[in-house]
Amino acid sequence: MPDSPYPVHLCQPDARKSCGACCGLYNYQDHSRSYLQDLLGKRTELYASFGNQFQREEYQMKEASFETSPKLLEAICNCEFLGFLDPGKKRVGCLLHPSQNQGEELRYHSYYGPALCADHFCPSYSHLTVAEQKAVVGVLDDWYLYGLVVTDIDLVKEFFRHAQERMGDCLDPKRLNDESVQKTVRAFFALKEHWEFAARTNRLGKYYFSFSEYQIARIDYEKKWKIKPSRFDKILVSLSSEFSSLEEVKKAEFDIDGKIQNFIDAYRKGGA
Repeated sequence: MPDSPYPVHLCQPDARKSCGACCGLYNYQDHSRSYLQDLLGKRTELYASFGNQFQREEYQMKEASFETSPKLLEAICNCEFLGFLDPGKKRVGCLLHPSQNQGEELRYHSYYGPALCADHFCPSYSHLTVAEQKAVVGVLDDWYLYGLVVTDIDLVKEFFRHAQERMGDCLDPKRLNDESVQKTVRAFFALKEHWEFAARTNRLGKYYFSFSEYQIARIDYEKKWKIKPSRFDKILVSLSSEFSSLEEVKKAEFDIDGKIQNFIDAYRKGGA
């Protein structure tokens, strides 16, 4: 595991999952689990086929045929050397990293090079509290969902903010280790992948993409339905929500409220 100046290493937290978002993992119009699983698998097999005789140009030529989905944002580099690091395909990461090549540094073949790759830490390191970071790391053991969630600062912070305000107390990190509590947190975070109101195209979390530009999405409550913004607005936007009626907004709020209440009930029961 690479060194980190932070108490929690969000990139490679343990042997069960990791995050490759900064390497462009989700920067495809089709960033579904099935597409990315297939893409990473093909890259990993291709890289392994070279053994210790890696040829960058040949690799890049063959790898280009794997990427059938256009980018969401052209300005972001989708690193072609991002693949699976373990036989069980649980961890994503750099195929050129010394830990994958008997200590040999091959990241100079990549777009960013070894120095930038080693020294970059995403905003989640500084904007999520240590307790929030540990909560995400502790409840998710799945590279795809973990990467989506740990980089979605608004989603994580809003979930715990609503829960704490409703309980009128700060969370005890130790009680988040209870499996029944973790199950409810996982159920909420799973909405990132299985949200019935998610926009189907050109969205990733709170961002929407158009003509190689991106902006933060907005839900126009007042114009469309003459209501004030939802108390769960930041969560709804983070889930890429797109509504066609007021009834859908209310249904979404009901679902989110239920997930938060399930967490509170399990949390209180665990501390009883």
